[in-house]
Amino acid sequence: MKPVCVLGNGQLGRMLRQAVEPLGIAVYPVGLDAEPESVPFHHAVITAEIERWPETALTRELAEHAAFVNRDIFPRLADRLTQKQLLDSAQEWPAVFSRLGELAIVKRRVGGYDGRGQWRLRPGTAATLLRLMHRRARHRVFW
Repeated sequence: MKPVCVLGNGQLGRMLRQAVEPLGIAVYPVGLDAEPESVPFHHAVITAEIERWPETALTRELAEHAAFVNRDIFPRLADRLTQKQLLDSAQEWPAVFSRLGELAIVKRRVGGYDGRGQWRLRPGTAATLLRLMHRRARHRVFW
């Protein structure tokens, strides 16, 4: 089995390494500032635990690597604008909750993680939260 290089050496990368270790898969959580020559990615599957990262020698090289399984989707995930546009119409909310269940977690447009910039939406509370978010969005990139 090929090793897995995870761009980002935070909690998710470490948990992935621990979870697949019994399966005999080597996982290498990699710090964003690592030098490319110190990362065994040439014969590995590459993924990432974070949606946004600074441009470094390593991230430039990995972003174009054919083994980066998330390469085409990550640029679309980093800015959640397209996801937010799904929530713009109150008429769409019943369908959202019928597909997702009685609870939806919404992250702010950029940078929401680990409980920061995240809100729990339930039927009946969504409209109030959306009004608040749109009001705040006028002052900064929030929603």
